[in-house]
This record gives sequence, C-alpha cells and structure tokens, in this order.
Amino acid sequence: MVNVPLAMRFACIILLWLLNFVAVSQTYQQIKNRFDNYLNYHAGLNSRVQIETNKIIFYNEQKQIVFIILKDDWQKMAVLLKTLPQDSLEKIFRNEATLSNYKTPSINPAKKSLSELKIMIDPGHIAGNISMARIEQKYLHFTKQNYPALKQDSIDIAEGVLTFQTASVLKKMLEEKGITVALTRQENGTSFGCSYDEWLKTNKEKKIKPHTTVSNGKFFMPFFKDYELQQRAKVINDFKPDMTIIIHYNVDEKNIDWKKPSNKDFCVTFIPGCLTADNIKTVQGQLNLLRLLLTDDLDESEKISSLVVNQLSKQLNIPIAKKQDATYLSEHCMSASTEGVYSRNLALCRTVQSPLVYGECLYQDSENECYALTQNTETAYGIKTNKRVMLAAQSFYNAIINFYSK
Repeated sequence: MVNVPLAMRFACIILLWLLNFVAVSQTYQQIKNRFDNYLNYHAGLNSRVQIETNKIIFYNEQKQIVFIILKDDWQKMAVLLKTLPQDSLEKIFRNEATLSNYKTPSINPAKKSLSELKIMIDPGHIAGNISMARIEQKYLHFTKQNYPALKQDSIDIAEGVLTFQTASVLKKMLEEKGITVALTRQENGTSFGCSYDEWLKTNKEKKIKPHTTVSNGKFFMPFFKDYELQQRAKVINDFKPDMTIIIHYNVDEKNIDWKKPSNKDFCVTFIPGCLTADNIKTVQGQLNLLRLLLTDDLDESEKISSLVVNQLSKQLNIPIAKKQDATYLSEHCMSASTEGVYSRNLALCRTVQSPLVYGECLYQDSENECYALTQNTETAYGIKTNKRVMLAAQSFYNAIINFYSK
C-alpha cells in the first residue's frame, strides 16, 4: 500500500517535469518559428540576432554582443515590452537598467468586453481631393479614349478619399458596439492634425531647411511621406490600442501608369515581417523585433488579417491574392501560414506596437472596380460614398467582431 502512492508521486513528478519541458520547448519553437518564417527575410538578420533554446542574443555590426535575454526572463520581458515606456525599454536594452528594476505589471487575463476595447484605424495616405492625391502620387485618371466603357468623359480616383470614407464608416459601426475608436487623421489631413499645406506653411522653412527650395510635390516624396509615417506610428502607439486597422486600396503593379483599366482584381493583407539588418540598426528597431519575437502581436496580427482577407473576398466577391499574382508578393514578402496573409517590410508594420492588419481591399484600376468606385450613391452615418467602400467597411467590421467573439 505504501509503494503505490510513492510510485504515483514519482510518476507525477516526472509528468510535471515533462510538461514543463514541453512548455519551454514550445515557447522556443514559437519564437524560432516567428524568426525563421515571418521576420528573417533572406537570412538578413542572422549576423545580428541569434535564437537559442535558453537565450536570445543581439549583436552590433561589429559582431559584439549588445544584449542578451535569458529564457527565464522571456515572459517578463514580453509583458514589459507591452507596458513600459520607450525610454525605460531602451535603458534595459542598453544595459543601463536590469529587469529586476521593474515590477511585472499585473495583467487581467480575462477577455475584454467590446466596451473595453480601443481600436485605432489608419486611413492610408492623406488626400481628401484629387489635387492632394496628385502630390502624393496616389490617384487614377481614366478617359473615355482609354476606357471606352465609361459613361462620361473621364473619372478620377483618389486612394486617400476611399480609405478615409472606409475608415469613417467603420468607425461608426464599431462605436455602435461600444468600442472606443480613433482615426490617425482627418479628411484631407495628416497625422500632425493639419493639412499638408498647413504643415508646410508652419514647419517647412523652420524645421527642414535643406528642403526649403524645392516645390511642394518634390518635397512630399523624398521627405514628408516617410516623416509623416513616423508621426502616424507615434499617434497610434500613444493611443495604446488593442488593435490597429490600416486601410488601403491597391492597384495592378503591371498596369503601367494606370491610364487604362486592368483585368485583375485581388484582396490581400499584410502583417509585420521580412525584416533586414537595416531595420534593427537602432535600439528602437531592435526593441520592435524583440516585441515581435516575445509577444503574441504577430500571431494575433495573422488571426485578424486572415479574417479580414476572407471577409473582403466574400463581401466584394473577388479572389484572394496568391504569391504568384504580384511580383512584390513573390519577391518581397514571406507567406504566412494562412491564405492571403503575408509578412511585409512596411513602415507601420515595423513600428506599430499592437496586433494589426494592413488591408489592401481591392484593385482600384480593375475594369470591374474603377467606375463603381466613383458612383457615390450610398449614404451611411452622414457619409456619402459608394457600394464598394461600404462592403469594404463591412468586411473589416465583420472580421473584428468575429475576432473578439471567439
């Protein structure tokens, strides 16, 4: 009788040890999978990051160790990466402070209700009219000569207008569910809280002296576009969203100059990944990589992106893009484990500190889309738009609600 409970106790000890080993192994495998299959583009990070079963090592360009995070600290670091301010995280990474300097914040494991959620929506680009769309080179102009099926002499499409309409409708739909929602910009506005022209008047000569002699259009592409994206990421991260929705409308990359319609039409979504050594030259870049390795941001991004791309395909009745459908997908992206989701090295994908979906709803230059996108026959929440935008907004909404109902 005595030997039985002793044997059972021994068996339990062995079982617990095995379970602990499996859990550690799974954690390592999860991190290694993120690194190998989502983040490490063409092995470009191999000289700067080493993933081992018991530690992660960061090196500088001279192959000197700059930071080591041990397995026992992975969980705590994951929490701190989501809760500490950037300057505190940088102190840890520069070895100016240790993890023991910071208490691990208590995080409520209970699932949030919709009324507790915060969602940031980023309407891609800034144009609220064709004039601004020409400056940022995100517009289409089709004439009857190149598109005989047109019922008018010409049509103009500004992507920034489409994204803002989609974001505005989606915002209202989510708010009806009690969700707190914010936009990164307003109509024909930048993430600085003003229009591009207004920003130029107050900032160009004062802050960006080397560019003061160039025209507005030439100034936008070499400097302002990337500068504004940095501000957009800051606006998003300061909001501390549970999720970020980035809305774009695509074009056929091979439809040169987009002067006539294409016969292609796809939807696709992007998540963080495809990083290179250049992306982790700074401490901030290295911390962004560490966050993607240690937290579930990448996994959650893939989940919401899969839901979004399937909803876009269903609602808009268009196919999901496969890797061979575009050069940038086959040559500059890494396929996620779910259809229509790709890791891509985009500025916001790198720097936004929350789960995200970067959705390309449809091809604006598709012969089945370009005319429909100009027919603003629908009104929702006081917003005048077209049926395709309404269906795109519905797609994002359905995906978000499905994501949080599981």
